[in-house]
Amino acid sequence: MGAVTNADLPEGMSSDAQTTWPSRELIESYLGGTHEMFAWRPGEIVEIDGDAAQAAARAYRDVLGQYASGVTVVTTVLDGVPVGMTCQSFTSVSLDPPLVAFLPMKTSRAFAAIRMSRRFCVNFLAAEQADVSNTFASLADDKFADITWQPTSNGMPLIDGTVGWVDCTVQDVHEAGDHYLVIGRVEDLGHGDAENPLLFHRGRYRTAD
Repeated sequence: MGAVTNADLPEGMSSDAQTTWPSRELIESYLGGTHEMFAWRPGEIVEIDGDAAQAAARAYRDVLGQYASGVTVVTTVLDGVPVGMTCQSFTSVSLDPPLVAFLPMKTSRAFAAIRMSRRFCVNFLAAEQADVSNTFASLADDKFADITWQPTSNGMPLIDGTVGWVDCTVQDVHEAGDHYLVIGRVEDLGHGDAENPLLFHRGRYRTAD
């Protein structure tokens, strides 16, 4: 695969993040010429070899599943095509500068598209949007077919009916086991029309009610 050139790197990216940023040729080969993608999905199963390892992984998931989190859909646009993935592992990082983070799996083709576009929008799903979460966690060919959305000022897909959103540029990418830790700099943000968030706890969707 070709080497990474300066043209492949987002402006202002730190030197440590540059070491994990793949060439455009590598990303395009990973996308396989299509915009189908693998994405995190609530309750996903990761294959692990060995009974002891499986038991340890099960215990890990059981304990970490006690922590309730919000549910987001991270979106971008690549070559004019909207792309999105359901993501539970999202957090705020810094106020000054305004930074957020999310952790896609290394096998996520949606994140490969985000790496190429260098921009993304995190949509905070509302209590009534479990079906939206399921859609973007699926392997559907066109996940946006029944989704109403508007472009942000940077052209990223902003899904209607959310509780809030942040529009970001990719600032840093770090390897973190079988995931990447992606740091985004917030360029724009806002409240959505809904009030109650969609939550995920112990392998099930929940609401704040």
